[in-house]
Amino acid sequence: MSRPTAGRADVAGARRRGEGGLPVSVATLLGALALAPTVGVLVLRVLRNAPATLPPVLRGSTPTMATIAAFVPAFAVIGLAAATDRRAERVALAAVGVFALLGAVDAAAWLPAAAATVAGASAVLAIEFRGRAGHSTRPLSRATLSRIARPALVTGLGVAALAVSLAASAGVATATLRPAGATLAFATLAALPIARALDGVDLGLWVVAAFAVTVGAVSAPFVAGAVVLVAFGAGSVPFVLLALGIGGALATTVADARRGALGPAVAAALLLSAGVPATLPRAVAFAFGLVLLAREWGPMAGDIHSDGTAPSAGGVADA
Repeated sequence: MSRPTAGRADVAGARRRGEGGLPVSVATLLGALALAPTVGVLVLRVLRNAPATLPPVLRGSTPTMATIAAFVPAFAVIGLAAATDRRAERVALAAVGVFALLGAVDAAAWLPAAAATVAGASAVLAIEFRGRAGHSTRPLSRATLSRIARPALVTGLGVAALAVSLAASAGVATATLRPAGATLAFATLAALPIARALDGVDLGLWVVAAFAVTVGAVSAPFVAGAVVLVAFGAGSVPFVLLALGIGGALATTVADARRGALGPAVAAALLLSAGVPATLPRAVAFAFGLVLLAREWGPMAGDIHSDGTAPSAGGVADA
């Protein structure tokens, strides 16, 4: 019985990926575009704190890569705004992207850009989940609630991490909100494997990755502390949560890529590489990861209707 049901879900996902003749969705392609420089900055930050000396060429490229990482995710968000069919979502995404560009060019625009990132990402996610829940005025059924609960939980944690981290960077109760935002960001990463229903080998990979982070931190605590602080901006995150978050995001990326869910795989990698969203470039990349995760979540084993059909991935276009 499970094989035909899974087959219907796979067909629905394949149909969505194939829109426009592309092997993956436009959102996934734009997510990969935003991911490249974000990972590049992360790798350079890790290498700069590694025991080995960073070659001069790479050391000199760090500012350039950081500048690219500030602009490319913003352009990717604008590209997604242009590609979406829903008017309200298009406006929200455009606001995030345009304000992010302004914030990258002029520090005076940082605060409006931070506010637009939180508000715009929240609006896009609300629109997405409203579409998944349907437009009926009747109370949501148990099946509908089950269908949106997992992605809503992960993205809700992520939006809270965005809001709290940026508020701390803006000077609001910094000593309290900064560690709270970092904790929420890594709680989002740690929730990914559970929400994405990893099992078997994939859960084993989560354990192995978390154990590897633990061993590395114990073996070289000063290097690990510098990497965590500089690369992820997570110096205040409890160690157990840090290991579970990094391991969970890595395991989810591998597991989703292995089963062909490239959108969620790119989203998980983007959330991990962005780190704690306390700066504008990190926040825009993190917000893009949340939006991509919600848009590309797709029907899973527990998300199939009682009649054997897969739920739709989004709402009704209003363009």
